[in-house]
Amino acid sequence: MLIRRVRAILALTVVGVFMLITGVMAIYPLVGKTNVALNEYADFFSKTASVYTGIIGVIVGYYFGRAEDPATKEDHKTKEA
Repeated sequence: MLIRRVRAILALTVVGVFMLITGVMAIYPLVGKTNVALNEYADFFSKTASVYTGIIGVIVGYYFGRAEDPATKEDHKTKEA
């Protein structure tokens, strides 16, 4: 039970930090005092976001993509009957 809780906290922390980074990067041109070339910034943003989107996908897929108690063939037979 403790390991699952630690994994959940770590997964949520990593996803939350990357969401925070993405939010700050998206809002920066709007509230920043310097003039930002939006076309260049959009390219930078898309390249940067694509790097850590894969990391987030791996974390979320690993944590949420597996079954707790995989069903056996015998379980399927009893459910069908």
